[in-house]
Parts: sequence; C-alpha cells; structure tokens
Amino acid sequence: MEHNKEFSRPTWDDYFMTVALAVASRASCVKINGGAVIVKDKRIISTGYNGSPQGIGSCFSLGECRKAKKGVKWEEKNTGNCFAVHAEVNAIIQTSGENMKGATMYSVLFPCADCAKVIVGAGIKEVIYFRNYREQNSQTKEIFDLAGVKLRKMDYDSKEILGKLEHIANDTFA
Repeated sequence: MEHNKEFSRPTWDDYFMTVALAVASRASCVKINGGAVIVKDKRIISTGYNGSPQGIGSCFSLGECRKAKKGVKWEEKNTGNCFAVHAEVNAIIQTSGENMKGATMYSVLFPCADCAKVIVGAGIKEVIYFRNYREQNSQTKEIFDLAGVKLRKMDYDSKEILGKLEHIANDTFA
C-alpha cells in the first residue's frame, strides 16, 4: 500500500489484482473462479472470467458441472467435457480489437499452457498472477521464456485490501 498521512491507497499491482478477484466472482464454473484483467498504460482494456461461451449454458444454468455429470474426474484435463473458456482467453476475446502489444495481464490463477499460447499470440508482455493453478508439469514457463513474456507471482495481502474495501463500503456514504 502507498501511504499518506491522511489515507492510504493500493499500489497499481494491488489495485489491478483486486479488480481481477472481483471479476473472478462472476465465473460460471462451479469448480474454480478465475479472473483476468488486461492493462495497458495503467488503463484497464479488458476483463474476463471462467465461463461458457455466449449462447451456451453454464454449469449454473445446467444445474451441475458438465464434467461431473459425465463422470469425469475434476483433475482430468482436456477431456472435451467442459465448455468453460478460461479467464485469460475470455479477457483477450473481450478486447474488441484493442491493441494488446506490450500490455500486462493480471490473473488470479497461474495460466495453463493453452492460455499461455494465446497470451503470447496477443502480444502481452507481462503476466502477474496470484495463486498457482492445479495443472502439473505445465509448459507455461517455457512458453513465456521463449516468447520473452515476464511472469511474476504477486505477493498480495488480501486481508489488508479487503479491509480497506469494507471500510470504503461502510463509511463512504454513512
């Protein structure tokens, strides 16, 4: 947090990761809440969360996880049974043609290898993430290294940030 004798404000990293966490709250996957924010010149150009593509029912509207319904274990990847698009890809899709070259992505989760390929293709040059993704032996780091994409795990104090948000929500209009 940046401190001033009258008030404190979050750093840019804290601010954008807080937005990514808020975006993740909209995820329509019943198993994992992912959120991503794409930033260029300290301006948010797009957000995305885990969820089904437009026009396809989500797990919420279907009443259960599609993988669970078909008896597929949560850990099994790339079975073709999940319709959800990852937050990182949804954020890229939502940019409406905005130039992402040199942009930074804030992601709640460490991107999977498939998302890493899309991130590289979009021209994003830095990815900052909060938590590790469950995927083991990911090629993400190798893909980012080869493409020159900087990858950084963020030290994020959610209690401090959430405390500040609660204070703002309770006291701003009181």
